Amino acid sequence: MEKKKSRQWLKWLVAIVLVCATAGTYVYIHHLEAVKSVKLAKQKKYDEKAEKVNRKLLKEQKEHMTKPIAWDKPSETLPYPDISKYKHYKTYHRVWLSVNLKKQRLYVHQGPYTLYTMYAYGNRTYEKMQAGQRTPLGLYKIHKNRGTDYYDAPMAYYYHAWLSYGPKGHLMIQAIPTTQDGEKIKKVTNVLGKRYEKKHVARTNGAIWVSAPDAKWLEENIPAKTLILVQDQKDKNDPYQVIKKYYKQKEIQEKFGKGE
Repeated sequence: MEKKKSRQWLKWLVAIVLVCATAGTYVYIHHLEAVKSVKLAKQKKYDEKAEKVNRKLLKEQKEHMTKPIAWDKPSETLPYPDISKYKHYKTYHRVWLSVNLKKQRLYVHQGPYTLYTMYAYGNRTYEKMQAGQRTPLGLYKIHKNRGTDYYDAPMAYYYHAWLSYGPKGHLMIQAIPTTQDGEKIKKVTNVLGKRYEKKHVARTNGAIWVSAPDAKWLEENIPAKTLILVQDQKDKNDPYQVIKKYYKQKEIQEKFGKGE
């Protein structure tokens, strides 16, 4: 009889422990969901505020774009940004670049904000265009290789400044070329910042061109490993969201690596 009672007490004890454990798990999960909800709400508020500020920045930059477009002048009448103060920023709050081949613009960003807009030219990717003429799309890193005063003898093009990007630095951002004497090449300099809808237009060998002062500033100020995103008209993804996704995936990979 006593053994039977002790077994019943044991069953009740086990049941109580299970109920407590289940209740504790529920409370913990509910707490996590509440914390996550608060974080999402804060992030949404931050994103909305950042988007509003960025629209204002873009409007101001658009109003101060150099007109007419000139190969030998900065793209804006405003001074270049001081990006040195952002060198200690982490992940997607860092300085990064994006190129929009539809608009023919190169943008300098810091986190969700656009700091500077440059006139640019890159070959839009059409199916019938030769592979060597296409400006490659995608997310890359600026390479350490860069320089000034480069002369391409076969093309008779002179570049005041350049910097490279991609895995081996085989992709290029260049000052729009001139003659060796520094005189403009009309058929080349006239493409800067202009939208072309004709599929046969292909001026570069896949490089991205900007004005000479803009190229010099990029060469001197943009450090190696800076992210650069190149998009065309078919890519509808928000550039900043692409950058955030990259860093989030990188964070997950690093955590998984440490776990091993």
